[in-house]
Order: sequence, then C-alpha cells, then structure tokens
Amino acid sequence: MLRLAHPRVNLHVFGPGTPELSRHLMFRDWLRSHPDDRDLYVKAKAAAAPGARHAMEHNFRKHAVVEQTYERMYAV
Repeated sequence: MLRLAHPRVNLHVFGPGTPELSRHLMFRDWLRSHPDDRDLYVKAKAAAAPGARHAMEHNFRKHAVVEQTYERMYAV
C-alpha cells in the first residue's frame, strides 16, 4: 500500500493475477449493485475513521461489516 499525505490517499497495488485483486474488484462490484450493503459499508467506514491511528485500526473497526458482506456475496 502506498500512502500520500495530501491529498490523503491509501493506494493498494497488486501484481497481475493475484487473488486479492479479484476479491477487491468483486467487493467493489457487489457494493455497486447492492445498495443496502453499500449503505451499511459507508456507515461502518465513517464510524471506523474517528480516532483511528492507522489503516489497520480503521480496517479492524469495520471488519465485521466487511465479513458479513463477503458472506452474502459468496453465497450467491
């Protein structure tokens, strides 16, 4: 992950053909086509941000919502 302070950006970079890239794209596409899950993720992401000292803490705080979304996504 590459970081930039201004504008604040976390850029994830994956090599060609890595499963992680496919998983991220599937998640993105799922959120685009499932407004209820997208809204839930937006709320979890916003709630996770205040006071998070680093990206891993932010990710941990929204982890439950992400895992629930994956369960629905992979059940289809």
